[in-house]
Amino acid sequence: MAETPKKPQAQGKPVTRQQPPDQQTAQPSPERPPSRRVAAHKLREQRQQRMVILVTSIALGLALVAVLGGLLYDRLWLPSRPVARVGEVTLSRSDYWQELRLGYTQQIIQNFQLLALFAGNPQFTQQFEGQSPQIDQQIAAISNAPVDDTVVAGWQDRQVKLQGSAPLGIVVDPDEVKQTMVQELGFAFLPPPSSPLDPAEEEPADESAPAPELTDDPALSPTPLPPAVATEQQDQIVAELFRRYELELSAVGRSPELSPADFRAALDQQYTERVLNQQLQAYLVPEATFAFQEEPDRVEARQILIGVTVPEGASPTEVEAAFAEKRPEVEAVLAELQAGADFASLVAAYSTDPGSREREGSLGRFDRNGLADTGVTYPPELVAQAFALAVGAISDPIRTEFGWHILEVTFLEIPDPETQLREARTAALDVWVGEQREALGSTRVPPQTPTPTTEPAPPVPTVVPAFQPGPPTALPTEVPLEPEVPDEDAGEAPGVLPTLTPVVP
Repeated sequence: MAETPKKPQAQGKPVTRQQPPDQQTAQPSPERPPSRRVAAHKLREQRQQRMVILVTSIALGLALVAVLGGLLYDRLWLPSRPVARVGEVTLSRSDYWQELRLGYTQQIIQNFQLLALFAGNPQFTQQFEGQSPQIDQQIAAISNAPVDDTVVAGWQDRQVKLQGSAPLGIVVDPDEVKQTMVQELGFAFLPPPSSPLDPAEEEPADESAPAPELTDDPALSPTPLPPAVATEQQDQIVAELFRRYELELSAVGRSPELSPADFRAALDQQYTERVLNQQLQAYLVPEATFAFQEEPDRVEARQILIGVTVPEGASPTEVEAAFAEKRPEVEAVLAELQAGADFASLVAAYSTDPGSREREGSLGRFDRNGLADTGVTYPPELVAQAFALAVGAISDPIRTEFGWHILEVTFLEIPDPETQLREARTAALDVWVGEQREALGSTRVPPQTPTPTTEPAPPVPTVVPAFQPGPPTALPTEVPLEPEVPDEDAGEAPGVLPTLTPVVP
């Protein structure tokens, strides 16, 4: 079969198949451009959105800068600000906060010491009980408290002593600090010694051995403790102080602001300065070269007063005549005394001073300025004669504005050598600290200037003490006791810290 030849396709023209009219789709018409009003509105909206974003970003940026600035001020700038300087050492604000913190800690420690010292007297212990929560609240607000000049002055004094003692070769031994701390605080904060052995287990005593040295306080050791023992007891004292502190806080549901490290640092500062003071005082006033006083500084005497009444407005001649008239009477009384008459009997018979007559003529004790224990001040003529007499000696008639006096000295008070040395050393240290403060340059930053006053303060009139011939009334037989905290260098009443200068702003 013959093949049918195919028709050749046309070259260069594509073949398209035309769809029926009902199957053809409509072509989309081109969009109409938006009107000018719509375009402007959309542009304004875009601009407003950009402005809101910009303002919000700026506000957030400013807030962030303020927060960062506050943090930098509180954490970096303010703590680094200087408060005072001594020599080349600067007290920054953060250092001041630490000084204040240690001062509060020392107050808490002192309260516990006083509670232990006056444990048997509820009248005093109630003043020191439960004080830790109040002090703890003040510790929490230290960074907001204004600078207290007392705290700054305390830091300056310590720096003056530390810097001034170095050229003298004085160095505080930490072991000596521990020894002093344990000896003074052990009676109150160390556990009691272990109970003695059962009598059946005790070893027989060696009668040939010397008796142990007795001390006023059994907690005090007559000899220094080994360093390891002193360190262990120091740890026990710190732990006990912190335990009592926590107990007072837990009673009111408060968390502690302090840590055991704060108590340790406060004690170390307290007793380091104590030991440094002692070493400086011994250097400034050596005992070997100290001239001890042998003259009394207080005297106790009794008197017979033959009063002389001078009319008001009397002339000098009339005054002399009034005293001359009473002179034979006082000489007669003196003759009786010299003949062995009883002084108290003659006081009752002749003395015209009602105050001293009720006390058998006693004037009490008074110093070289005439100031007596009763608060009265005796005339200088009387005082000079009293200090010139020996105990038991009778004076010649002494003339004062009140009449004729006859004195008998009953006691001369000469300070004991220990007191003299302590007072001389304390005074010498005060003078030395003042000199070192000038030499080293102890200043406040910024310098403190006194508040100007519009009017000068009126001069304070000099008060001339009024003389009363003898105590106006009998001295009380019972004087209410008050807790006394001895001087830090006195070495008395172990376990009591010196009274702290208030550090509460």
